Formats: sequence, C-alpha cells, structure tokens
Amino acid sequence: MKYSKILLILFTGLVLSLGASEAKKAIEKRIAPVGSVCVQGEDCGSTSAATTVVASSGGRNGEEVYSGACATCHNIGVAGAPKFADATSWGARPDKGIEALTASVKNGLNGMPAMGLCMDCSDDELSAAVQHMLDSI
Repeated sequence: MKYSKILLILFTGLVLSLGASEAKKAIEKRIAPVGSVCVQGEDCGSTSAATTVVASSGGRNGEEVYSGACATCHNIGVAGAPKFADATSWGARPDKGIEALTASVKNGLNGMPAMGLCMDCSDDELSAAVQHMLDSI
C-alpha cells in the first residue's frame, strides 16, 4: 500500500510536468513569427518559404504615393479635398507653392489628417505626391 501511494504521487508529478511542458510548447508555437521580411541587398541569412524579399527602391514617386494614400479622397473630393485634375476645385491653392502645400499635407488641414493618410511617407514623398497633383491641373 505504501509503495502504491508513492508510485501514484510520482506518476501524478510526471504527468503534470509533461502536461506543463506540452502546454509551453503549444504556447510557443502559437506566438512564433509566421514569416519575416528581408530587404534585397541585405544579408538576411537563409531565406525560407515564409520569408518575403522586398526590393529596396528608395523613395516612392508622386504617382505611387498619390495612388496609395491620396486618391481615396482626392479622386472624389471627400471633405472638401480638391479633386485630382480639376483646376476649379483647386482654386488658388497652387499659388501657395509646393512648400506650403506640402506643409499642409504633413500637418493636416481641415478634413485631411496629418500626413494625408500616408503615415510612412517621407517629406520628399509627400512633396512628390503634391507635385503630381499640381501637374495634373
């Protein structure tokens, strides 16, 4: 009887420790990264099927920034946004100059949020997008 209690205690401890180990492995599997990003030209070690290689192209041009961040509002004039390629809706804005217009984009103005929905744009990319819009009118 004494040995059976000791064996029961040892067996229960073994089961509990195996269960905890399996639970830890399950948690680690759930929170493991599903992939990674490697910028082309950088040493990123071995790439697996889940690794995405991104070409580093420097800054985006004005048309790319406009299409990705500005077009949503400027194509249809949301919240008073001047419409793309519509000189009437732009009014006297072009007379302010590229620097002032870019500052408005960067800081936000009226219904336009700061950065004009392009939170990862550089100042040069914002300026290029503004110039792209100005070139259309």
